[in-house]
Amino acid sequence: MTKTHQLYSSAIFVPILFTDLHPLFFLESFWTSPAGFPKAVNLLLFLGILFYLLRKPAREFFAKRLADVREILERAAREKEGAMARMAELDARFNRLDAELAEIKKQAQDEAVAERERVELETKRDIDKFRASAQREIESAKQIALADLREFAATKSVELAEQIIRRELSPEDDARLLQRVSDQLGSGK
Repeated sequence: MTKTHQLYSSAIFVPILFTDLHPLFFLESFWTSPAGFPKAVNLLLFLGILFYLLRKPAREFFAKRLADVREILERAAREKEGAMARMAELDARFNRLDAELAEIKKQAQDEAVAERERVELETKRDIDKFRASAQREIESAKQIALADLREFAATKSVELAEQIIRRELSPEDDARLLQRVSDQLGSGK
């Protein structure tokens, strides 16, 4: 039996009642008067019957009340343990939050540096492509211009040669040239 049960047991219950009534029992006038003793006996009988009748319900009430209080205390202890566990988990998360935040910041900086390097490399490649394309276009334009220039020079050379030949070629020279060409063609050389 626990201390709480002992408090409500019959051995302690009766003295507690009498301690509340002690002024009546310890007054000298109560015991010396002729009606005092029968009143005391009536009081004791009443208290005895009351104790006999209320002993079991009072014991059950206090036992139930004690069980309820224990259950409430145990539930409160479990809830406190759960709350402490959640609080420790939240503290751990909060502590990890700073580390995670620093990690995310570092990762973002690393990604920004990598992205900057990637963009610079891609820009460099694009510049090289444009430069190579421009070089090819310039080379192609140069080749076309040189071909056009050669054609122009050849055409002009032929025209100049034709003008020179017409100016300097006499009809006798023309007849001699024709004769020579026909001889060469006839001989098959």
